[in-house]
Amino acid sequence: MKVFSSRAIRKIVNNLKHKKMFMIFITAAIFIFIIGIGIYRIKMSNYTVFEEIISKIQKLNEYEIDAVYYDEEKIIEGTEKIIYVNNTNKTLDSLYFHIYPNVFKKRDTVPFDKNEIEIAYINGFEPGYINIKSVKSTKEGLSYLIIGKGNSILKVKLNEGLEPEDSIKIYINFMVKIPPASGRFGYGKNTINIANWYPIAAVIDNSGWNLEPYYSIGDPFYSDVSNYRVTMTMPQNYIIASTGDLIKRESIEGNYKWSFEAKKVRDFAMIASSKYKIAENDVDGIAVRSYYFDDESAEISLNAAKDAIKIFNKIFGKYPYKHFSVAASDFFIGGMEYPKLVFIDEGMYKGNDEILEYIIVHETAHQWWYGLVGNNEVKEAWLDEALTEYSTLLYYENKYGKEVKNKVYKEIILGGYNRFRSSIRDNKEVLLKDLGKFNNSREYHALVYCKGAMFFESLRRELGDKVFFNILKVYYDKYKYKNATTEDFIKLCEIVSDRELKSFFNKWLLGQKE
Repeated sequence: MKVFSSRAIRKIVNNLKHKKMFMIFITAAIFIFIIGIGIYRIKMSNYTVFEEIISKIQKLNEYEIDAVYYDEEKIIEGTEKIIYVNNTNKTLDSLYFHIYPNVFKKRDTVPFDKNEIEIAYINGFEPGYINIKSVKSTKEGLSYLIIGKGNSILKVKLNEGLEPEDSIKIYINFMVKIPPASGRFGYGKNTINIANWYPIAAVIDNSGWNLEPYYSIGDPFYSDVSNYRVTMTMPQNYIIASTGDLIKRESIEGNYKWSFEAKKVRDFAMIASSKYKIAENDVDGIAVRSYYFDDESAEISLNAAKDAIKIFNKIFGKYPYKHFSVAASDFFIGGMEYPKLVFIDEGMYKGNDEILEYIIVHETAHQWWYGLVGNNEVKEAWLDEALTEYSTLLYYENKYGKEVKNKVYKEIILGGYNRFRSSIRDNKEVLLKDLGKFNNSREYHALVYCKGAMFFESLRRELGDKVFFNILKVYYDKYKYKNATTEDFIKLCEIVSDRELKSFFNKWLLGQKE
C-alpha cells in the first residue's frame, strides 16, 4: 500500500490551481487510504476488524406473520407480509421462496433416510404440506408457480422489475398441515415442532438464486438475516418456546395470542407443548431457559446451556440476543439449531446425562456458527458443522480441562472417524462438497463432523493457540449477521496468520496432496 507523506501532499496542494481540485484530490486520497487498510489492524497483539467505512449498508428483509393453530386438525392458517429488499446490483423480475413443508407431502420426498421413516412416523405416514392461497403486492395480485423437487420452491413473478436497493411488499396467504413426524417439522406425543414452516426468501448471491432441495442428509438450509414479527394463536394449555422475544400474550376466547419479535435472525422457529416445565437462569445478561418434562434432567440441561453460552462468549465474542432456549422435543435425530432456540430429543433426558450435555453444547455452539455467522449449509456444510463440533470440544477443555477434552476428542471424534475409515476402501475423502454428493448420513457425519473437527485441531496446532483463537474472534466479528464462504475463511486465516494456507486447506477439505 502506498501512503503519501505530509510533505508530498503539501507539494501537490501548492501546485493545484483550484480549491475544487484540491477537495477532489483529498477525497480520493482518503478513499484510497481507507480501502488500503484491509480488514484488520494489530493493536496490543489483538486483531480488530474494520467494518468497511465506505460501503452500502445492506437493508434487511422484514417478515410479519399472523398465524392461528387449530389443534384437532393440526393445521396452521397464516398470513405473511414480506418487505423484500433487492440487495443485488441487478433488476429482479421474479422472487423465489422456499416452502419446505411440501417435501412432507409424499413418502418418497420426506427428508429422512429410508431406514429412518418408521422411526420418524411411529404411528404411520401421513402427509404434511403447505397450500399457497394467494400472493399479492401492495397494488395487485401476482402470478406464481410451485416448482422444484417436492414442490418446495415458490416462484413469484413481479409485475414490474425490482431495481437495486428498492423494496417491495409481498403478501402471502397460506395454510400448513403439520405431519405426525418426530422431526424439525411435525408433532408427537409431547410437542408440536414448528420449524421451516412459512415461505422464506431464498438467498441470491454471486452464484444466483440458491434453490437447493430439502436433502435428507444434513441441515439443508441457507438464509439471510432478517427481522421478524410473529403472532401465533393457540389453545391456552400450550406453552411456546420461540426464536422471538415475547412482547405480549393475550387471552382470546379460550386461546392465547402470543406476539413475538426477533431482530437480525436467520430464521424463525417455535415449539409448543402442554407438558412443559420451565427452568431459567441468567448468564452475562442473557436469559437462558430450559423447557423440559422430567425434573431429573432439568438442572443438567440448563447448566449445560448456561455454561456453553458463557464459555463461547469468552472465546468467540458476545452472544447478542436477550435469550436462549433449549427445548426437549419429539425429535429422534438428536438436536437441531434455530436462532435463539434449539430442539433436543426428549429421550436424551432420560438417564443419558453425558450425551444430553454434549448435544446441548453442540447446538448452542451453532448459535455462533450458522446462527450468527451464516453459510450455505448445502454446498459447504463443513464450514459451520466442523467448527461447531470443534467448539464443543473447546467447551469441555474450558470447563473440565484439557485431559477431559482430549478424552472426548479421542472417543467421539477420532473414534467416529476411524470406525468409518475401517469400513470403506476409498482413500479420497472430500469434506467440501454438496450434500447431494455424500453417499449416506454415516459418511456425512464421519467427514463433516469428525474429520472436520480433526481439521480444526490440526489447524490449531499448525498456527498456535494465540493465532488460532484470534482467527475465531475475527471470523465472528467480521461475518456476524452475514453469510461467509470457505474462501472467505481461508483468506481470513491467511491474513491473520500471515501465512499461505491454501495447500493446507486443500489437503484436508479436498483430499489433495500438499
